[in-house]
Amino acid sequence: MNIGYIGLGAMGGALARQLIGKHTLTVWDINTSAVAAFEKLGARVAHSAAELARQCEVVILCLPRSSDVRQVVFGADGLAQGLAAGTLVIDQTSGFPSETRTIAQQLAERGVAMIDAPVSGGISAANAGTITIMVSGPDDAYENALPVLSAISPNVLRCGARVGDAQAMKLVNNVLSAGCRLATLEVVAMGRKMGLSLASMTDVINKGSGRNRTSKLMLQSIVDGKPASSSFAMSLMLKDMNQALSLGMECGAPMALTNIVRGLLQIGVNTLGEKAQLEQVLGLIESLAGTQIVTPGDQAQAKAPTAVAHGAKDLRVGYVGLGVMGGALVRRLMLSRKMTVFDVRREVVREFQSEGAVGATDLPSLARECDVIVICVPTSAIVREVVFGKGGLAEGLSPGKIVIDQTTGDPTLTRAIGTDLQKLGVALVDAPVSGGPRGAVAGTIAIMCGGPRVAFDKVLPILESVSPNIVYCGDTGNGHASKLINNAVASCNRLLTYEAAALGVKYGLSIADMNKVINTSTGWNGASERILPVLAQDGQTANFQLALMVKDLKLASQMAMSCGAPMLVANAVRSLFEIGAYELGGTSNLDAMAHLFEAMADIKFADA
Repeated sequence: MNIGYIGLGAMGGALARQLIGKHTLTVWDINTSAVAAFEKLGARVAHSAAELARQCEVVILCLPRSSDVRQVVFGADGLAQGLAAGTLVIDQTSGFPSETRTIAQQLAERGVAMIDAPVSGGISAANAGTITIMVSGPDDAYENALPVLSAISPNVLRCGARVGDAQAMKLVNNVLSAGCRLATLEVVAMGRKMGLSLASMTDVINKGSGRNRTSKLMLQSIVDGKPASSSFAMSLMLKDMNQALSLGMECGAPMALTNIVRGLLQIGVNTLGEKAQLEQVLGLIESLAGTQIVTPGDQAQAKAPTAVAHGAKDLRVGYVGLGVMGGALVRRLMLSRKMTVFDVRREVVREFQSEGAVGATDLPSLARECDVIVICVPTSAIVREVVFGKGGLAEGLSPGKIVIDQTTGDPTLTRAIGTDLQKLGVALVDAPVSGGPRGAVAGTIAIMCGGPRVAFDKVLPILESVSPNIVYCGDTGNGHASKLINNAVASCNRLLTYEAAALGVKYGLSIADMNKVINTSTGWNGASERILPVLAQDGQTANFQLALMVKDLKLASQMAMSCGAPMLVANAVRSLFEIGAYELGGTSNLDAMAHLFEAMADIKFADA
């Protein structure tokens, strides 16, 4: 087949190279050096878009903007002057849907079919021939285009029969791609200012609910000592955010978080220049936060802890706090050892006694009977009361014992509690978890630990009996700080997913198609992989109250204020969660936040 390709930039060039040797390829570009490189590879060269059109059955374009597509098609010596009826035009530009539809309608009047087929996955995926191609357009045109597109990549996903829908899908995906990137970097910058290593934060996020493409690829590459670079211009991602916001305004979907992301990218382009690459946003976030995310030695800190099993089986373990999470963790521990438990609700204690646990009559007796005491209660203030209040653990603690705090707590209060326990000869290890009760039951939960290394090594085998996904984060309080960092990133993932999905639904995309594209592309994140498959059915993806998430996000925001980190996206996410808690009720599950975004965009996810 005779195929023409116009637009041999970083992405277009990588896509066009996949066609060499598979079809007869003719190219044209205003960049003569790019054209010359393709000629050396065996491609034919046209001297104008019109000449290329006369030689080809299929013409593919990959240009910066829809306005560039219009110029190439209808401008002087443009495609329209050479296109014959029956020719197929494939637009791989990340363009604007309504503009593309208008161009397609004008070409249809000449008997020329046009579909849109933008891509997602980056230059490396294009070079590897594995990039995701989103396609929309009439059935017959799609069938004719499929063999050509499949020669570029086997990952071709249909996004509808309306021209422009694939470009809308690309914008929805990029809302998540850019949003998760900047939100993650902002939160990690805050963590660096708090003294946490990049290696431990990356490990925590990737093992927890905050994981996304930025943490998995960009940050992990840095930790592994590998280059994390791309050839994608920051100005092009800014263009995509501008188009996403324009699409939102056009169809009536408010996009509060994407507005902040767009603003950060605009600052980047204004200060770093039009030629800045997207990876340079790392330096932008560092500058805004007044810190360095990447420092020498980050790779060395990535080593996993080694368990010290000697004597671990002989340690007597007690557990205080048998709520939803604490109860799930206790049951996991009961698979490998006898547990002594305490909760102010005696009926809950009796339930665990029926399952084989020993019920403590009070906190001092539990402290006297056990070598290691684990606490899982709502707040650090309650932890202090459990330990030092009247009738608290301190009345039974003795030197050499270890307290493990699995509360999602305040790092500052945790350090103070640790200092006071130290005076009693008792070590404190903070070890909050991420992954929910289901993860605890399955043994896949992530555990973030801070505290004296000797104490951590001693209790590590106990923690490993809960889950192998353990990250040692350094000093006392760093486990709680890391959990707050993970929760902040995870919350950004969740609300950005709702915002992107609301945009897609308001425009007219199906949630099934968004799930299919986003979760195999650059917009993927830990929230999207759970939310999008069940969003239309109002399915449950979490078991965590809005009020508790607000508490965690307030603690993260206080950390940011104390160290001087802007954290713009996560702070906006906190505000939205606060609104959600007021409107939907603090005891509502996290999934209820979907209804807040439905109300803001005047949609129903169930209708999509």
